[in-house]
Amino acid sequence: MSIDSTQHILNLSPQELEAWFERTGQPTYRASQVLRWIYQQRATEFSRMTNLSKQLREKLENQFHLLDGKVEICRESIDGTKKLLICFRDNKKVETVLIPAKDRLTVCLSTQAGCPVGCAFCATGQGEFQGHLSAGQIVEQLLHLQLIADEQEKRITNVVFMGMGEPLLNYDNTINALRTINAKWGFNIGARKITISTIGVPEKIRKLASENLQITLALSLHHVEQAKREKLIPLAKKYPLPKIIQAAKYYFEKTGREVTLEYLLLSDINSSEKEAEKLADIAHTLRANVNLIAYNPTAQSEFTAPHQLPIRRFMNTLKERGINVHLRASKGKEIDAACGQLRNSPGP
Repeated sequence: MSIDSTQHILNLSPQELEAWFERTGQPTYRASQVLRWIYQQRATEFSRMTNLSKQLREKLENQFHLLDGKVEICRESIDGTKKLLICFRDNKKVETVLIPAKDRLTVCLSTQAGCPVGCAFCATGQGEFQGHLSAGQIVEQLLHLQLIADEQEKRITNVVFMGMGEPLLNYDNTINALRTINAKWGFNIGARKITISTIGVPEKIRKLASENLQITLALSLHHVEQAKREKLIPLAKKYPLPKIIQAAKYYFEKTGREVTLEYLLLSDINSSEKEAEKLADIAHTLRANVNLIAYNPTAQSEFTAPHQLPIRRFMNTLKERGINVHLRASKGKEIDAACGQLRNSPGP
């Protein structure tokens, strides 16, 4: 896909779009008309914006493009999960996922093309890191998925920044995208139905606490000991666990929003009773909920998921310590759409 000189309109805030209309001698209310066409009526071409003059539509086409990416592959799992492979104009490729459930329709968005964190258990971290996505490229993933949901007359209800990449390492673009997703002029998805998942970047967690956003922060813990965590998450060497816990505690105190601890269960690595007890201690310190995730297999990986009995024992240990714990259902495994399986490709 060749790059042209037009600007991705999904990168713009209402104020920036109003400023453009003002510079071109147009009334600023045109900005709200354009945004309504994009986010409420899902127009993917300026020619559809029929309450704008033909001349203005042509001017918009010469200045902006609505879609920066092309859906190269769409795969559907037997459980209804859909995974898209999107190639953007700058040749970055990302995967994004639509996850249906009885009472909700969730999207899993990517914030980077590839991931610099390099988690040993994650397919994304084992591939090439192509760089940050723009705010518009992040938002566009949701637009593509909502277009699919529209075909079934359904509305996306929840958003998780749990796809490819570490959101807090692409902080500004992630927050700008989040604000568009949350805004009434945007997708109008409630902040409490939006989750940012991070391996833990203390200074960015503290900054996030001051954004006045009632979102959920999910901390991808995966081990309770610093040295062993570093073997699973190489970037953890830069971010010591005590500092991450302090930052997460600050987030809770500042926002009143409980942090969720995400914990990937790996056989013979982090799933013993002793480790469950340490996880309970951390959860108590943060007043956090715990989401357990059984490992989802990836190509060339030596990791395995524990059997059901050790998983139940691990959960029971947490429950006995008074922790609110859930085992997350893995959806879309057979199309490599589950947690840790996204990797810039359609999969086998």
